[in-house]
Amino acid sequence: MDNLMIRKDEFMRASLLSYKNCKLFQSKNDLIGVFEFIIYSDSIFTGEAKGDLVYSFLNMTPFERVGVKPTLTVRALSALDTTRLSFIDEKPNTDDFHGGWLSDEIAALVSLKLGVRAHAGSNVREYGRRTPDYGSPKAEKNPPPPLMSKGPFVVPSAKKDIAISQLKLINDIHKLSEKDFNSLIKSARNFQDSLWICESSPNLAWLLMVSALEVAAGNWDSSKGDKIERLKASKPKLFDRLLDLKVEGLVEDIATEFDGTFGATKKFCDFCVNFLPDAPLERPESGKIEWTEKSLLKIFKSVYKLRSLALHAGKPFPQPMCSPPENYFGLAEEAVSPPTSNFTPLKSSMGASWSHKEAPINLNIFFHMTHSILNKWWESLYSKE
Repeated sequence: MDNLMIRKDEFMRASLLSYKNCKLFQSKNDLIGVFEFIIYSDSIFTGEAKGDLVYSFLNMTPFERVGVKPTLTVRALSALDTTRLSFIDEKPNTDDFHGGWLSDEIAALVSLKLGVRAHAGSNVREYGRRTPDYGSPKAEKNPPPPLMSKGPFVVPSAKKDIAISQLKLINDIHKLSEKDFNSLIKSARNFQDSLWICESSPNLAWLLMVSALEVAAGNWDSSKGDKIERLKASKPKLFDRLLDLKVEGLVEDIATEFDGTFGATKKFCDFCVNFLPDAPLERPESGKIEWTEKSLLKIFKSVYKLRSLALHAGKPFPQPMCSPPENYFGLAEEAVSPPTSNFTPLKSSMGASWSHKEAPINLNIFFHMTHSILNKWWESLYSKE
């Protein structure tokens, strides 16, 4: 009986499993099994990403180009011993919860890396000690939810033809700290969910897209000094008043209690500006945003304000920001045209009217910005000391 017992400190929490699996292989752990699962998308992929990799991406080259379909098979090498995984904690623990398993993490990273819709199915083939060389097939148990559209796509840029060779880089996640990967996967999951619902619920997609940035901004900001220094930088007057009270431990307690909440708008905007998004390769002839740091900063501030109104005041994002981009002269980036010297254009819908000030940008171009910003941040995580 004693030979079957596993010491408590040998267990690994069953969370962030795609990352921990990569780390185990880097530690020269033995291969325990291989499994495959499908990724569904409405994009068309070219090439493959395979080799001596923990996660290989095999192109299923679907014949149909319309709608969501099985597009990739992910072949995953596993060093995870399920008998040594802990699926329950002694105390409540939600720090690394994001609502998915290993396959969902990989699909989210695919979505973020390529800027496409991606949903993971269940394991469809497993190779192990007790299966034949060609593996044991499994029935699909997790088909994707329907991709609903009410007409022309609100985010047409999310459907594309794209090479997948860069997915090999997903195998580098073992180089990140667990804290950084935790933030990365939460950000990626918000980004992934936003793209999947943006056609049927663009207002909710806006919230999730901003949340994807906010998660990353929190991680980035937390690396800039300790929490007391962040309190001082965000609220200098309050910091000085707390010092004047001369209550032992008060500054530390306040900094701990509200860490991550001070200066939320500034943190969000500073993050977006620090990883300033690249301009699209194709720009419209009209409806073009001025792609400068000053102009983009105004947009980031406006978006964050609208997000706060949507969350806390129940005021949806302006309808022009939730509508398909005009495409008479290329995909427009602005939601409403800016005013001229003698005319202020308005867009009206459902009893409300908006000018360029209230609705400066459409969801399609903000998706492009978010994709660019988050991938630059992702890359920066590898260069942290």
